[in-house]
Amino acid sequence: MKNAAFLDSGIFIALMCRRDRWHSEAKELFSSPPSAWITSSLVVSETYSWFLHKMGEEEAREFLRLTRTLAKLQVLDTSDQHRNDIAGILDRFRGSKLSYVDASSLTYIKKRRIKTVWSTDHHLGIGGAQVLPIG
Repeated sequence: MKNAAFLDSGIFIALMCRRDRWHSEAKELFSSPPSAWITSSLVVSETYSWFLHKMGEEEAREFLRLTRTLAKLQVLDTSDQHRNDIAGILDRFRGSKLSYVDASSLTYIKKRRIKTVWSTDHHLGIGGAQVLPIG
């Protein structure tokens, strides 16, 4: 997708946690939004769980409120075919310690031809997308 950015859990965490090492960069990215933001229900689940267990229920709920305020955010769900594609990505990158959620994200990035990923995880660049702010 032209001018779309895929959002990973790390960028949401960096945006909401002032003490995160990527907080300033995340704020800057969100201040100049692309034409569309894309994430997945798996990323939302992973991020909610991170906030719940690291910071508490209120912070987890605040994260969900944030996702509802981002008007240009599309949250993708999984399907049987998507789960099969994830297995293929995990096989392809065996040995790289790629998480299931990251393999799912890489599948969406590839299928939708997304060129930019907002993440603090270098793994999401292995398919060729530019990863910001770390890229």
